[in-house]
Amino acid sequence: MSLFNPRILDASIRDVTANLNDTQKTDVLLHALQHLPIQGCRTTMENAVQSLLQVPNLPTASISRALLLRAKGRLAAGYRTSAQQDLHSVLTVDPENQDVKAIIQSQHLRPEMLLREPDCPPRFSPEVWREITLFLPKRDLKSLLLVPNALSRIASQLLFREIDLHLTASVEPSGIEDRVRPVQGASVDQDIDAWHYQRSADILTRILVDPHFAGHIRSLSIFAVSYDDTQPLTFQIGMLMNALPKLSNLRKLHCSGNNELIPRMLQTVHAYNPRLQRLSLVVANHTVDINVPVFKHLTHFAISSDDVSSLSVHAFLAQSRDVLRSLSINNPHWRFPAEAISVHHLTQIEFNGCFSADTQVFSEILANGDQLESLMLSGTLECTPSSLFRKYRTALPFLRHFSLTITALHRHVVDRELCPTISEFLRERTQLRTYHLLVPPSEARRIGFDASAWGVLPVLSKLSSLSITYPRDLSPSLAGWLVPRTVQALTLDVSPAVTEDLVSFMNVCLLRSCMSLSDPVQQLRTGMPPLLRYIGITNMPIRSVLSVVEHGFPNVRVVRIDGSVWTVIRSEEDGSLEVEQWPYRRAKYHAAEWLESLECAEAIWKGVNRP
Repeated sequence: MSLFNPRILDASIRDVTANLNDTQKTDVLLHALQHLPIQGCRTTMENAVQSLLQVPNLPTASISRALLLRAKGRLAAGYRTSAQQDLHSVLTVDPENQDVKAIIQSQHLRPEMLLREPDCPPRFSPEVWREITLFLPKRDLKSLLLVPNALSRIASQLLFREIDLHLTASVEPSGIEDRVRPVQGASVDQDIDAWHYQRSADILTRILVDPHFAGHIRSLSIFAVSYDDTQPLTFQIGMLMNALPKLSNLRKLHCSGNNELIPRMLQTVHAYNPRLQRLSLVVANHTVDINVPVFKHLTHFAISSDDVSSLSVHAFLAQSRDVLRSLSINNPHWRFPAEAISVHHLTQIEFNGCFSADTQVFSEILANGDQLESLMLSGTLECTPSSLFRKYRTALPFLRHFSLTITALHRHVVDRELCPTISEFLRERTQLRTYHLLVPPSEARRIGFDASAWGVLPVLSKLSSLSITYPRDLSPSLAGWLVPRTVQALTLDVSPAVTEDLVSFMNVCLLRSCMSLSDPVQQLRTGMPPLLRYIGITNMPIRSVLSVVEHGFPNVRVVRIDGSVWTVIRSEEDGSLEVEQWPYRRAKYHAAEWLESLECAEAIWKGVNRP
């Protein structure tokens, strides 16, 4: 009779072998390999035999059969040296093996030839090399591009799965980052921008003329925020619109731009890339409401905007509520769209907006966030949510990353139970990996933030990333010991009102405790977690970054002061320390890549835009 499903035999074989032990599975696999054509199936043969040889306590007869089959496949593919090694291994186990002797006679091999060592390392299949390179950071993949091996091609494919295009000049923001960034010549900046323009044009050209290259791209980031109205982007945008339809396997898209680019880009992507899974938008215009089309497979959505109107975004969220799993909203004017989304389906929420007196953000998330793993809330607080944290103390059972940043308090808000209640809310969550609690130091009393907020930290035994405001009533000698020993990334928000310099601040505090000036440094060094690799300090003027490292954080590899970042370099000869400041572009666009390469991955927020 005819089978209604042509794949039913495959399914049946899989179901049967699932009930066998490893030895029985090897018998089935060896029997199948005997029927495999020798020509054209070398990769399948290599992988199958390699998996067989990894089985413990495999019978000698099975090992001989596997090696003999692989030797035949290698001979057919022209790899005589490696085939001779397999034949030699079989003869070592079974000197009278007639099949090996027949192969030796037919291939005109002499016994001494079987002892020849291979001329090169063992050959792995491209699939094995690909699995190996998947574990490498981007910086190592870039090094592999110089290797004259199949690794070069594989590394190129993996690197160009993620593409970033810079269509406009990268202008540094004013304020803190301008204050700490070293002065560079205008010609240097222009040369860097020109290099990025040429690189982006070359990539777009390659996409247009090489469908194979375009098919490898999975992630595309576009940076096209223009600060100069005299330089239109008509040509760049037109070239980009022609390239987008070629990206047949595009799954992740980020775009920073204005109303000239984003609407056209969304329409093109919706028409030619309907299976998009991640979408991130940074809208530069302050008065433009972007209409986002519905993508049926979209699971991650992020938007950053200063637009007052949120009607179109709320409409998009309402139509996508059943498929979205991660949501990020950054707009200081917007309220949490509780009526437009299904919190029950979300695993990640990031909201930076307005927490009005009648907001439903805390009640909605705590009551329905059964699947939440990552929660980041930031903005001006106009409500008193402590009662909700107390009511839903056991909510969010899968929470692993928690962040609450209060940028300001409404003048009528007084909730002295907020911070103590949050501490109790997190006390039983020993699986928490990330904890951020940042409050305005001048308003700390109104929300109950003091040294007791640090008291919950030792209980969080698996915490690896901590960002917290430093209270005025906490001694530095005690602070280091309160930080869990597992923390690898630490950011301290220190009030500038305390003193001018961090080291002076620690000395003054300890002098008030009748301690000597020589004790603070030693106590801070011994109190810091031994695994600490990243330290960040905000809102504190620092005279010397090197002093921060030497006095309190000798084991760190990266230091961040406000918006500037330094790499700590240790001399292998005498152990002396140096610091090297990151260029602006590295800190803005490539921070995650560099932090991973410097073993500081815990400093990266595990949010919506992370893979």
